[in-house]
Amino acid sequence: MSAAMSGSVVGNLAQRVLRRRRRATLTNVAGSHGSRSLLVINGDVFRRDRPHFAGLNVGSVETVYCGIEDLAFSIDTPRTCVWETVEGRDLADFGLVQVVAYPRPTVTLLSAVASYLEHKNRPALNAAAVSAPTKLYQLMVLAQAGLPVPTTLHLPRRVLPKSFQHLAARLGLPFVLKAINASGGRLNFLIENEVHFLRHVLDPAHDTVGFLAQEFIPNNGTFRILVFGEETPIVMHRCSTDGTHLTNTERGGHATLFDTESFDPAVMDMAVRAASLMGCDIAGVNVVQDRQTRQWHLLEVTASPAIGSGAFATEKTAAYSSYLQARLSP
Repeated sequence: MSAAMSGSVVGNLAQRVLRRRRRATLTNVAGSHGSRSLLVINGDVFRRDRPHFAGLNVGSVETVYCGIEDLAFSIDTPRTCVWETVEGRDLADFGLVQVVAYPRPTVTLLSAVASYLEHKNRPALNAAAVSAPTKLYQLMVLAQAGLPVPTTLHLPRRVLPKSFQHLAARLGLPFVLKAINASGGRLNFLIENEVHFLRHVLDPAHDTVGFLAQEFIPNNGTFRILVFGEETPIVMHRCSTDGTHLTNTERGGHATLFDTESFDPAVMDMAVRAASLMGCDIAGVNVVQDRQTRQWHLLEVTASPAIGSGAFATEKTAAYSSYLQARLSP
């Protein structure tokens, strides 16, 4: 986590996380801190201050309770962090993380939680079985593997309206605000100022939307790389036609077929690795190049890319046919 988090509610919580993590690093060596602490997610029924306290007894183990919407996420390749905002502690500081119930949006966030805890070699119960892959999960996995992704934050809804200054300091302006589960450019906004930010965050129509705040990569368009196994036979360049930051063809973006022979082979390899990390033999991998630094960033991996429809359906279908024939060859 960076020092830019200071000066806000979220920043103070993050600083507490850092302090706790430093202490935990020392005490865990002796086995006296992390191994004797428990985080219970969505376990309000077990809290002693509840009228129907069920009598959960874990002896002298320190127990912290939080809801799924008390969790915050930071992704900044290769560093990632998930922390609870009740006490401001990194989830990796707990000896065990237990998920008790699954109210919305638990399933949306659990895959990223499970990936983080696995990466940190920390045990969790019931954290992966009902989880679903999301943009947050993808970015977590890719960053933990050392692949370049835009810096991304997900904050609890209760602190999001007051977080603009923190987000602007961490991500710069403009930054992207987009829904965790939306696709095709829907619920994807370029934030220029706080008024614009609050318009979307406080919109009653977005009350149940989980947002990601993400660094905006200045670019001359994005690229969709189709991955078939180890091959990358199709690369499409996509650019906006209406002056917005969105290049999706579903939103009116213009697509051009790109010569794969002249495309950066390192980026092709990165796309193949990204698809493999997501467990996909067939995938559409979106990448973007910063027009100032020339650095490439992974944006998204989709397991269901449009092949038989959309731009260049004939070329995509031919490449797909060749891949299937090769897979079925004796």
